[in-house]
Amino acid sequence: MSKRIYYTLLLVWIVCLSLYFIWQIWDIYWVIKICLSILIVLACGFLWYQNQFWFRKQSAASLYNIPKSQRIILVAGDDISDWIESSERWRLLRDSMWIRVEDCAQLISIYQNLDEQNKIANGIFLILNPDKYPHVAALEQRISQWRQEIETIQASYKRRLPLTLGIHTDLLNENLDYWPENNSNHLCRERTDVQEYFSCLQKQLDSRAALNARQPEHLDYTTTSTLYLNQQWLSKYVIKNLLPEKSYRYSLYMMSCVWLNSFNTNQQAGWRKFEIEKTGFVSPTHVFTVNGLKNFPVIENSFVRQHYLSKGAKYLCYAIDCFLMFILIGTEYSFVQNKKWLQEVIAAHQQYIAIPQHLENERIDSIKNLKIIQQTLQDYKTFGEPRRMGFGLYHATELLPVINKDINSFQIEKQKKQIIRLDTTALFDVGQSQLKADAKLVLQGVLTWVQANPNKRVLIDGHTDNTGNAASNKTLSFHRAEAVRDWLVSASTFPEDHFTVQGYGDSKPIATNDDPQGRSKNRRVEITLVDMNHTD
Repeated sequence: MSKRIYYTLLLVWIVCLSLYFIWQIWDIYWVIKICLSILIVLACGFLWYQNQFWFRKQSAASLYNIPKSQRIILVAGDDISDWIESSERWRLLRDSMWIRVEDCAQLISIYQNLDEQNKIANGIFLILNPDKYPHVAALEQRISQWRQEIETIQASYKRRLPLTLGIHTDLLNENLDYWPENNSNHLCRERTDVQEYFSCLQKQLDSRAALNARQPEHLDYTTTSTLYLNQQWLSKYVIKNLLPEKSYRYSLYMMSCVWLNSFNTNQQAGWRKFEIEKTGFVSPTHVFTVNGLKNFPVIENSFVRQHYLSKGAKYLCYAIDCFLMFILIGTEYSFVQNKKWLQEVIAAHQQYIAIPQHLENERIDSIKNLKIIQQTLQDYKTFGEPRRMGFGLYHATELLPVINKDINSFQIEKQKKQIIRLDTTALFDVGQSQLKADAKLVLQGVLTWVQANPNKRVLIDGHTDNTGNAASNKTLSFHRAEAVRDWLVSASTFPEDHFTVQGYGDSKPIATNDDPQGRSKNRRVEITLVDMNHTD
């Protein structure tokens, strides 16, 4: 089986598995299922197209026949032939591809060719030989040209092209190929950052110079002085043309600076004039022949490995980001709406629980509200919840049992308690606890009701309004309840312990005591039939 067929079958399997998970397992709103299904099909189709495009690319001629490698580093500037043969376009070293760039104009064409092959340069190694420039102005112009080309690439392709600066000069030490041997990753985008970087290098120089001369890491005085002066010269003439005082969007990313030993001295170079001006000494003429190609310094680890991402892949990522943002906003809105609805249901439930049982009117009003909520939840469960509560966050079945329990408990309680309220005006004179002569006409209906329910226990509660003393009102209500009980006992065959008597006075009003109508309702005798095992 070829790689192309294997890749196609793998994408088909991913699509089928994803669609099965979305439609059969994931409990979310159907609109979201459709959107996710379309997104998965489009994404896998795009990946399949990119794979076919890549296979077509593989059949085309690659730039300089560059083999696959972990890193691609562009080498530009002066004396490139010391590291890469003039007849060669690239060199493979330490599993990194070092591509030769002859001049500034060639840099953009090479980068464009790499981009067409879905390859990306991880960085550029710019080599400068200050001994080749008799005048500083020529060097500054050369540096400015490289800076403009690199910034143009970063602006055009929206990718970084980090820079490592290599200074190719005589270090007056035949045993030193380049310094430092180990480069620390130090990103510099402004001139002040370079000064901090050079301060760290200066500490390394001081520590190397202080070592014993027999140790291999030791640097002699001439080499240390040369490197120190070179740092000053770089800060004065080179860095100011590479990095701005304040970084901007496409300014250079300088990773490190390396000194490469050229083993040759040019006394007429502008750099040597700077050295003479600072020290008053002339460096001795030094010529040393190096056979073969030099080794590149170990700088590839300083470049962060970048992965190629085509424009189509970028647009797909943007689309996925927008879609996920839409899902996030919708989910957040749904969460807020569900939380608001849940708080409303909980508030109605807590309100019903908090109402005392003797305030029956208030409890009835609360139950009416709960029944409205119950009907709404039932409709959501049957016909589906509103879209604002979708996105798989809402489940009506989780809210219904709480409301059903409250309503059912109230209905069971009403079935257990059967209450008859009697106006005391029809039974007693004002302030009296003895039954009127015609009170038996009112109580006869109560007697029939009690005899029809012989298995029910009878509760007789006396109540008054708030007129007068509270203690006397409680005593009066109790005696009136006893009077009603005594009549029912005498008129029936039930024993006295079949009845329970209680006087509440004005402690349990069912209406306001601020007007005559309310006080008339509060002056009552309540007769309740309950189950034998009921306690009140």
